[in-house]
Amino acid sequence: MDKVDTQMEALLKQSGVEMTFQTGQMIYMEGDEADRIYYIRKGRVRVFRNISSGREVTIDVVESGHIFGESAFVGGRTRPTCVQAVNQVRLVSCQVKDLLPHFQKEPRFALYLLQLSSDTMDRLTERLHDQCLLDRYGKVAKFILDVTSSGSQEKGTLGGVLPYTHENLADSLGLSRTT
Repeated sequence: MDKVDTQMEALLKQSGVEMTFQTGQMIYMEGDEADRIYYIRKGRVRVFRNISSGREVTIDVVESGHIFGESAFVGGRTRPTCVQAVNQVRLVSCQVKDLLPHFQKEPRFALYLLQLSSDTMDRLTERLHDQCLLDRYGKVAKFILDVTSSGSQEKGTLGGVLPYTHENLADSLGLSRTT
């Protein structure tokens, strides 16, 4: 993390409340009021939707250094997805109204949050591409390469280790476990 990121993270911490969620704990549910954005300091969260068959479909897995809950930037919205902690997660929860004073004092802060939101859109665009255009073999191969490409102790991927069960992979890729 460079100096600018450290400064911007400090502004986020000043604006919000630090929270910890344990593995499997729900952070918010689809339909909840969208009144906060979240910055992940440590850990991973799974963004998913429940479909009519009762199955959960993972939309994204968001890691430390990223935000989620951007629907809070537009007032009066509800959450379009559910978010659950994949492992122990430390995050900063911020109400948008508490961020606004920092935008005026430090314009780079607004640009920093726009960059984090842009990163989310880029990630989701790539995910949509993979889901629509890759066959099951391509989906699995790309997912494994993406997750293990940069070894991380936090992610549990040091030495090319993939810390996912078959069920986790299936959920993440929208495939059946047997596939």
